[in-house]
Amino acid sequence: MLKMTLLVFVLTLCSCSSYATDPLDHDRFEIAEPAKSDLGPSLKLWATYYYLPEIAEDSGNIPLRDIKGQELGPRVTLKHWCDTAMEGSVKINFKNGDAKTFNYHNTTDDHFVDCSPIYAKYPKIGKTKYREANGVYGDGLDDYILAPYRTLATDGEFIKPGTAVYVPKARGAKIVLPNGRTIIHDGYFFAADKGGAIKTNHVDVYIGVSKSAPFFPWVASNETKTFEAFVVKDSKVIQELLELHSQH
Repeated sequence: MLKMTLLVFVLTLCSCSSYATDPLDHDRFEIAEPAKSDLGPSLKLWATYYYLPEIAEDSGNIPLRDIKGQELGPRVTLKHWCDTAMEGSVKINFKNGDAKTFNYHNTTDDHFVDCSPIYAKYPKIGKTKYREANGVYGDGLDDYILAPYRTLATDGEFIKPGTAVYVPKARGAKIVLPNGRTIIHDGYFFAADKGGAIKTNHVDVYIGVSKSAPFFPWVASNETKTFEAFVVKDSKVIQELLELHSQH
């Protein structure tokens, strides 16, 4: 009886979910402004943003498939499918109240979906295959999970994965989170993802389920609109951002 009681207690403490905890639940965005000695080289970057589409279960008739071509369950519209392939992940809200995030896994030639009417410049995204994500908001590189308003997709030859980046223009940005909490951004980001169109000094800023980023006006989606950023050397800051992007 005692063993059974202990087992129930352990199961109560553990969510027993394959997902990491929600990064937004414990990120206070309150890292102190860096000293000059904590910053490395200055970078001239330009930015776009990407987000996590939210879609209702069975909103269409095109299935998400895994790398073997097997259906994963959800079926979505052509627009939603192509948006998901473009963004790299999707959150499916099921009729029973559950939600799951599915993530880009790889591409194969079978079960091709023609996204040319929506994304004519990116015909290969129709080859995308998926898997269930480990992170609430999807997964990046090297077992990192994505953290809204923190993750950067970068060219790994220009900014290596695992690099902390400070953007002075981001500090002080006011953001209302999906849970209603308002945060004042501290300016720190973390390179944890990549994208096929992300080259050299182009970075892609992950904004979670937000569909636009008016709170980050420096994200101009224009390569001529550059801004200054710095590589962060402070080991404590790097560790804090690493923990946000780690599975718990």
